[in-house]
Amino acid sequence: MPGPPNRYLRPEDADLTVNTQDALIACLPPQAYERNAPGVRAEAASTAAVLDEALNSADTLFAEQQPDRTVVLLGDWERNYSLPDACIGGAGAPADARRLNLLARIRGRGDLSRPYMIALAASLGYPGCTITEFDPMTCMDPCDSPVNGEDFIGLWRLNVPISTAIFEATCESPCDVQLRRWGNTQLECVIGRHKPAHTVALLGYAP
Repeated sequence: MPGPPNRYLRPEDADLTVNTQDALIACLPPQAYERNAPGVRAEAASTAAVLDEALNSADTLFAEQQPDRTVVLLGDWERNYSLPDACIGGAGAPADARRLNLLARIRGRGDLSRPYMIALAASLGYPGCTITEFDPMTCMDPCDSPVNGEDFIGLWRLNVPISTAIFEATCESPCDVQLRRWGNTQLECVIGRHKPAHTVALLGYAP
């Protein structure tokens, strides 16, 4: 089977119909070799196969430098960007999904704003969240304000308006199960990772 076009010919001499085997044979001195001899062509074919494999490996390595195309080095890319994500998982996922997670991690800029945290929750399947910030009570606050102490500095709550994270016991539940429990490990992990470092984040789930 003909190999790829020879990449080492000068542009003015390049003939895209010439494969590596023919290019090697063309380099032989015509007076010293019978270029169409079976032995000469067989030797050129075996040498061309090695060169073609090296050239193809170089092409593959070039593609592996692009995170949206990587296959062989996908695991190395993931290790450099702390993937699979400890919060959202990803181990054992198809290569296409892993590449999407990798691109999202590379392109993610992060933010310390309310819109960013709300958008982050929405990306995990929790749209419509709001944020409540808690401040210590002062003498300037109305009398009916919550009596928050200094421990409330930097405290905020992500209000999740979806009840899918609330689980209630039924008649079929074991006797030692809580009557009601709530929480979403994935969401809490992601918010805890991306929150401003000086703050404490709580999550509240709608009933």
